[in-house]
Amino acid sequence: MTIRALALTVLLLSSFAMSACGLTPVYGDYSDTAKGSPVSSALSSVYIDNIPDRTGQRLKNALMDHMYKHGRPGVSAKYRLQVNPVIESIYGLGIAKDATATRSQIRLGTTMYLYDAQTGERLFARAVKSISSFNTLSSQYTTLVTEDDARIQAIEDLANQIETQLELYFSNPSAFPTEEEINEKLRADQERGPIADRQSIDWSERDPTPAGQ
Repeated sequence: MTIRALALTVLLLSSFAMSACGLTPVYGDYSDTAKGSPVSSALSSVYIDNIPDRTGQRLKNALMDHMYKHGRPGVSAKYRLQVNPVIESIYGLGIAKDATATRSQIRLGTTMYLYDAQTGERLFARAVKSISSFNTLSSQYTTLVTEDDARIQAIEDLANQIETQLELYFSNPSAFPTEEEINEKLRADQERGPIADRQSIDWSERDPTPAGQ
């Protein structure tokens, strides 16, 4: 057997092995997020609520660029995405001898909520955050430009995280607890004692495998 034939055989066997274990590619023409796939169609059917402030407007625009590959959903939207106002914090990292910052870090954080557009049921919620850094220069204008560049990078990262969370939900909704299950967990957790004595809710016992597999 030639080296080329051997390599082809190994490649074919690897492909069969991946399909047998139920794995699907994340990106590419045959992935769950490829154009025309169920996940991609679901993303296009999500109506994005307005997000307050300039940073929120930029985040919404980034989400629209990521998700609306088939046009905006309009009144035909099956889902509604609500994003809380983006909280921004800036911290000085590198400190010079005169106590001025030479490098700073910008942190953005928010919480996303996905709702059923017809029933109003909350399907899931996730907190997302992003960090980017920039140089603090002697020129105030240059510093403002680099700061805004870092902010744009952080906004793009938030959009990527939100899109990923939506893709995970649409790929396997059964892995996400419903609002009723969340409330039930919270009630049970509260009955166990004060907040200081309680541990975080553990969803590890929930089987993420879709029904039928």
